[in-house]
Amino acid sequence: PLQEIAYRVLIKFAHNMDKHYNVSDDCIGCGICKKVCPVGNVDLDDNNKPYFKHHCEQCVACIQYCPKKAINYKNKTQNRRRYTYPGIKYTELAEMNKND
Repeated sequence: PLQEIAYRVLIKFAHNMDKHYNVSDDCIGCGICKKVCPVGNVDLDDNNKPYFKHHCEQCVACIQYCPKKAINYKNKTQNRRRYTYPGIKYTELAEMNKND
């Protein structure tokens, strides 16, 4: 029961946590972030820079799969290693998500 209460409280905040995501000038506009997002939370502006639509589920696939490490959470992820499961390519995630 306590775990369920904690989940309900945290899930209310998760959707807006992407307001803390930022995109650096290293972004090359490849759109991988949009393709790997399972809930369609990422879109691209006229310059192909990602922006976030505030229904994020905090899977952080956009951060992990960015080839230039251009998407970051606050100032916490810039210098951290990124992890992607070696058994699946971003193209396979994109196909599952249908976010092309």
